Amino acid sequence: MESRNTNNFREAVAIRRVIESYSAQGYQVLLGNPDCLPTTLCRDGRTVNASYAISMSDIQVFEWIAHISPWQRALVIGNSFGFSTFIIAGLCAGCFVDVIDAEVEGSENRLGSELTRRIAENDFPGVKLTIGFSPQDLAKACRFSNYDFIFIDGLHTNDQLMADFKGVRELRAENSVVYCHDVGMAKMHSGWSRIRSELVDENDEAFDLHFTSFGSTIVIRGNHNLKDVMRLCCGQLNEVSYFFGSKHVGLRSAFRMLFRTLIYSTQYGHLLKKLGFQSFVKT
Repeated sequence: MESRNTNNFREAVAIRRVIESYSAQGYQVLLGNPDCLPTTLCRDGRTVNASYAISMSDIQVFEWIAHISPWQRALVIGNSFGFSTFIIAGLCAGCFVDVIDAEVEGSENRLGSELTRRIAENDFPGVKLTIGFSPQDLAKACRFSNYDFIFIDGLHTNDQLMADFKGVRELRAENSVVYCHDVGMAKMHSGWSRIRSELVDENDEAFDLHFTSFGSTIVIRGNHNLKDVMRLCCGQLNEVSYFFGSKHVGLRSAFRMLFRTLIYSTQYGHLLKKLGFQSFVKT
């Protein structure tokens, strides 16, 4: 008999609910794997060019946060095709999620926005997507004066990371989390260092989530229990290649991982197979 208590596997319930919502719209969500770490969107066997989404390691951290300090109001900068947004919505039942996206990454980003709106209307009524740029259009996107959980996944540059954090800094609730995605992978270390030295308040504590697939980071305000957990788990975010892991697996293995990603997860796969790279990655 299936257990009625879903508190202990909230993460799995949220993932299932989100994937089923995309399936109902005729799309498939491919969760990351060792050859392609980010989550991608497909339809009829074709990858939709609407950028990428969070990995399973990020979802695991989201679940930790939701368990220790569940959010009622969340803010998301950077929507892609909405997967991250809906995971955030699904982990805390009844929460509101305000999302802003500029529709500039991926040739089918507008399709991702339209799909997000359809799924929100059908399955996640607390989600509201606004098209605009952060931080200048945040006032248009925000329904609330403060937020418990803020996810930054916008343009991956040091200056933009700083601008996004400055934009949400005064929107944080007394007990809140700001989760910065892709800091390690996109080499936004200097932007993150400036946030830590210039924008972290007395009641804040910043952590490097070195164990996440893309080297995410986090700033916790209040939330002493969550801070205690992160002090135990987090190490230093070193400047390594988070996507291909070349520092850990060696250059030759890193190239194999690169070509496996290109062959099995991009539109160039058929061409690389014809050129014989498939045999290289299997040796």
